[in-house]
Amino acid sequence: MKAFSETEIRSLISLLDEDDPQNLDRIQQKILDLGTPTIPYLDELRGHCDPDITARIDALTRRIHFHSLQEDFRKFAASPAPDLELGVWLVARFGYPDADPAKYSARLDAIADLVRRTLPEGAPPAQALQQLSSQLFGAKGFRGNEKHYYDPDNSYLNRVIENRRGIPVSLAVLYLLVGRRLGLPIYGVATPGHFLVGMRLGPKISYLDAYDRGRLMTLADVQHMLSRSGYEFRPEYVAPADARDILARMMRNLVSIYQKSAQTDRAEMLSSLVDILLMARPATTAAAK
Repeated sequence: MKAFSETEIRSLISLLDEDDPQNLDRIQQKILDLGTPTIPYLDELRGHCDPDITARIDALTRRIHFHSLQEDFRKFAASPAPDLELGVWLVARFGYPDADPAKYSARLDAIADLVRRTLPEGAPPAQALQQLSSQLFGAKGFRGNEKHYYDPDNSYLNRVIENRRGIPVSLAVLYLLVGRRLGLPIYGVATPGHFLVGMRLGPKISYLDAYDRGRLMTLADVQHMLSRSGYEFRPEYVAPADARDILARMMRNLVSIYQKSAQTDRAEMLSSLVDILLMARPATTAAAK
């Protein structure tokens, strides 16, 4: 496609008030084909148009952002071992296209630095984990969002960092990403209904509930939690979850929320990203699941 000038893009976007459905479809498709360069001009028009045109602009902008995200997601999913933090920021882009990953990664760096400064040289992992929990759930005040559990913001890590509220999986991811900066022996545990953090401390494995301000749990506690929720314990429920499974869990939570709030287009878009992520899993890894 030939490059459009600024004047041509403005002229094209000015046609979004078209009443004929077929003509409107052609205009919108041209804008979609042009992609992200049209967004500043769409934003410009949004400031002085009626609600119907604003709705068209919002829908177009969302689709343009999504097409870009979809391509980046395919590249991400093609890695044999996708990076959890990179994936989390890709998920955040779905809800907040302008969110700056570097800004939020720096916030995680700062929390890790605070924990590091409280530790004596050669401190054992158990002490570092205790200080991490103290910093996140004490000084920083991160906790489960019991009042608004089904708010989509609980699943976007940029918003979790800003609001200091989340759900089990997003708070566990927060804990994992800061813990990774500290070199701690922790991993995600995708227990049904309530995501946990696993901790290897020598021969002992313990669990942590990031939703409940870092409450420590034994295997018996996890089994009891599952039983209360109607699940019969299986060893695979406490196996380490890889980045694909963690990200899929986060996105499926959002899919469910958007379906229940009748935002079917957003639910379908996210479902397609889950499919991209899981279908690209290497065959040997998929067979082991």
